Amino acid sequence: MYEPKRPETTISEDIHDRFQTTQEFLPTQTAGPALRPTEIIPTETAENTPTSLPKPSPTPTFTPTPMWMTYDDINFRDQEIEALFTMVCDQAQIYINPFLVRPYSPELLDSGDFNTNLNFGIAWEHLGYYGLWIHSGQSNQIGDLTAYPLQLYLENNTQGIRRNPTELFEHLQNCLIGSEMRLRQGDTLSVNRVIAAVRIPPSEVEEVNRQPMNLVPYLAENYPDSGFDQMDLPGLLFYFCGRQLSGEPYNTNSEYWTQSRFVIGFMPVDGDG
Repeated sequence: MYEPKRPETTISEDIHDRFQTTQEFLPTQTAGPALRPTEIIPTETAENTPTSLPKPSPTPTFTPTPMWMTYDDINFRDQEIEALFTMVCDQAQIYINPFLVRPYSPELLDSGDFNTNLNFGIAWEHLGYYGLWIHSGQSNQIGDLTAYPLQLYLENNTQGIRRNPTELFEHLQNCLIGSEMRLRQGDTLSVNRVIAAVRIPPSEVEEVNRQPMNLVPYLAENYPDSGFDQMDLPGLLFYFCGRQLSGEPYNTNSEYWTQSRFVIGFMPVDGDG
């Protein structure tokens, strides 16, 4: 149904210029923690986003202040952001188009809007960390969704062929961890390093979905080689869905685009690099 597709790893000069600062922090290869390959059981349908979202429990109590839902001067209160990754491998660059971020509330999840309106992500705060649940995959109505360029880079090789679990594990370890990620919002730029990354197999997605308010320590304990034990405050997570990998069975209880989960952990880079 879906033909091989090569990841787009170059950006325009205009995008490059928008993400520049007076002081550059280029990604350096660091000896990141070895990631544990995870078994994956593939998914079900084709062109939809997850039918359920992790519901924080207990329900968090937010105190709106000028700093509430603000990460490294990036405002997650109903504002747009865009992102640029510069990978360790070959300095490949992955651009994520501007998307709206809305702060978590029980009413927002209960409304079902996230499952039907594919143009925004949900931000939540847990233990001092921020998380962004963002759409991935493709839809008939919109085409490529927010995290799809990054998802494609992680799941497909340079020939456009889906990686197998071992290949994806090595790709996370060698090319993603240690990379740079820049968040841009207007004139505000946040420069970050990828500290941790893990792919959650379908058999473990349900349990991980129960941990949104405890996600960083949960991942550090249950995926000890993923790097989440290196996360410190302030920190940010990207959380999005992934597909079946090559050689994996298809999980008929999940959608085509929602077989697994990716969780990526970032920390800001200070002026000393």
